[in-house]
Amino acid sequence: MTYRHPVEADQPRLVGLVDEWFAGRHVRHLLGRAWFRHVASTSWVAEDDARSPIGFAIGYSSQDRPDEAVLHLIGVDPNHRRRGIGRALLESFLADAAAAGARSVTALAWPGDPIPIAFFRALGFRPNDGPGSRNLYGTPAVPDYDGPGEDRIVFVRKLTPG
Repeated sequence: MTYRHPVEADQPRLVGLVDEWFAGRHVRHLLGRAWFRHVASTSWVAEDDARSPIGFAIGYSSQDRPDEAVLHLIGVDPNHRRRGIGRALLESFLADAAAAGARSVTALAWPGDPIPIAFFRALGFRPNDGPGSRNLYGTPAVPDYDGPGEDRIVFVRKLTPG
């Protein structure tokens, strides 16, 4: 298994896989080419020995909030889950973010989707239960966060800058 920063040529392969990895949820639009062209140095891809992608973490340091990094999307091939790949991708991203001066990382998840909720909680993220949040499916979330009917849990993890 190999971990590396993605290149623009990785985008079509991952776009072709991501909806399947997210159990049919249509998320391919969240992996536009610009992510691979402009934030590759803060993102990660995992490949198996045959150089096939088995996971990715796409994220960036906020330009407007320099002490904050954002994990845009993370995914692991369901056939390779529970092997530490997601954790390794996330820890690589967190290390990069801390080295760049971030003091916190935010990530979003859909309320009622137990896999990412459990993943983020296990890795030290906590749902933001501040103003605007309410309990949705048993977890603090923000209604209509990404538009009408697009509720999201806003997860936050504190970092120690490197």
